[in-house]
Amino acid sequence: MAISPEHQIYTELFSDSPDMAVEFLRKRGVRIPDYESSEITSCDLGHVDPVERRSDVAIMLRGEGPNGPSDSLMGVIVEVQRDEKERKRFTWPEYVACLRSRHECPVTLLVICPRQPVADWYADAIPLGHPGFVLHPLVVGPKDIPVITDPATVAASPTLGVLSAAAHGARKAGVLDALNSGLDKIDPEKAAKYISYSLHLLADTDGQQALEALMMANTFDYHSPWVDSLRAEGEAKMLLRVLTALGVEVTEDARERITGCHDLSQLEAWADRAPDITTIDQLFDA
Repeated sequence: MAISPEHQIYTELFSDSPDMAVEFLRKRGVRIPDYESSEITSCDLGHVDPVERRSDVAIMLRGEGPNGPSDSLMGVIVEVQRDEKERKRFTWPEYVACLRSRHECPVTLLVICPRQPVADWYADAIPLGHPGFVLHPLVVGPKDIPVITDPATVAASPTLGVLSAAAHGARKAGVLDALNSGLDKIDPEKAAKYISYSLHLLADTDGQQALEALMMANTFDYHSPWVDSLRAEGEAKMLLRVLTALGVEVTEDARERITGCHDLSQLEAWADRAPDITTIDQLFDA
């Protein structure tokens, strides 16, 4: 089954920041051992069984233990679920048991659900049949994700800032402003990636339009294919408005050429030339 872009983005966020999963577990009262490092480990939890068993993200917490300074202290399996699937109630216990067997340490299951009704559905306990053998998934829905309106918090934990924007950006004031300002404080390449993630997770919402407006304000200097395309789109729209205000007749072919141009430098050159032309053909003259 193909993995959706939304599913992949959530997976990437926790792969980028495994400690974020640990913090969600702490808030649910899970006792976390004192660990020195958190690392992504193999998601392939199969054995000789030809059926693939692969979790979305598998995290291993390592530190001083009986087997040395980099012992496996605890495993965390992160599963992203967008829809209700009864089959997961059978595969998740297997994921936990396989990772526990491989590393010989406790393992916890964390389920991330972008939609609250889905999160509520997955919160039910999973009895395995053996007396007392019950798995209680620890589920995170939108209501469990903090509302972040502090840019410094976004800068310190940009992945959490993206989660907050996806969960609350369309409804809560200040969330997108904090994301915008906070990402301006981190590495530009990472910032471009996370702003692109946020735009995708906010697709078809007022939040997406609000974030696009912030991007168009050019308050920071992000560069990615997605971000640059947004800027080009805005520049093209502005150029067409300027031409209309100047009384220059824009043919359909010219309109398509302008809106189809994704080269910011070219669009800016046309905008500089616009006040000095009387016909649309002059705009495109070298």
